[in-house]
Amino acid sequence: MMENRKKIGLLIIITAVLILAIIIVLLMKKASPTLDNSTATSTNGNTLTNSEVTAAPTSTPGDKPRNYQTYNVAKETPHTLNANDAAKLSSLFAVRLGSFSNQSDYGNVTDLKIFMTAGMRDWADKYITDLKAQKYSGEYYGITTNTLTTKVLNYDDKAGTAKVEVITERQESHANTLGKAYQQKMTLDLVKNNDEWLVDNAVWAK
Repeated sequence: MMENRKKIGLLIIITAVLILAIIIVLLMKKASPTLDNSTATSTNGNTLTNSEVTAAPTSTPGDKPRNYQTYNVAKETPHTLNANDAAKLSSLFAVRLGSFSNQSDYGNVTDLKIFMTAGMRDWADKYITDLKAQKYSGEYYGITTNTLTTKVLNYDDKAGTAKVEVITERQESHANTLGKAYQQKMTLDLVKNNDEWLVDNAVWAK
């Protein structure tokens, strides 16, 4: 019984495939235009000889080799650090440094060390040491920080220095309680070092 069902099922599949193949062939024949061997007449009544009839192209645009053009990166004008770059880094720095939790293993500080001067990295190491010395109650505590505005207070391209003010919105959370959002300002001093801005000082306003 099972063997008969398999045979019937196989027969149905083969029949369906044959019907589908016949339909495809008929559609292809219907879609292919035929030209008379002697002449072809246009819609306006003018008669064209076979030699004047242009055959439809046999390839699609995608079949044609593309004209790839090489781009020489060396010809690109090198980017020169400016006040806008200093402002962007300051905003990123304030948001990351100001967003943390007592369960994040001080990532908000260590992640930023690549953007710090040597003096600022020394401060970061001492800051983390002081935090580790504090007792952990076991209760979650965190702060989220977002930038509201960024303002370049001072910019000296020749000296390679900049002072930027970042106004942020911060919100604390204790355990399951979310505190009220408040604004806080951070002022940052930046210096140029090997064609990049580095943060040399960052202070939160009280």
